[in-house]
Amino acid sequence: MSFSEVLKYTKQLTLLYVEDEEISRELCTSIFEGLFLNVDTAVDGVDASEKYLLKSYDIVISDICMPNMDGFELSENILNKNPNQMIVIMSAHNDSDKLAKIKELGISSVLIKPIQNEELLKTLEEISKKVLELKNK
Repeated sequence: MSFSEVLKYTKQLTLLYVEDEEISRELCTSIFEGLFLNVDTAVDGVDASEKYLLKSYDIVISDICMPNMDGFELSENILNKNPNQMIVIMSAHNDSDKLAKIKELGISSVLIKPIQNEELLKTLEEISKKVLELKNK
């Protein structure tokens, strides 16, 4: 899977990317800006919630472990407002309790850190296709 194949689906979509670690946020943001129409970033769940209230996003990608408000609480808040919101959780933890909670919340996808490029592109393509299908209905 190539960057250009994924771009066919993502180039017309908006993204909110939530990551508390500055270096990771800057690195991923530069990748996402090459793929999406618009990318906004947030440093934690509180920051993301405030941005989400002001603007709608096609996809939300969030770290799970963050200060002030974690990815679980953020996802729950967003899904209460918009049950169709596509959310991708990035986690360094691969424990079954956290993965079960993610499924229970109805989160669209999970990426385990460190994230491989191929896995990221595949997930973005799948999620973007779903968003576009929903928009076209």
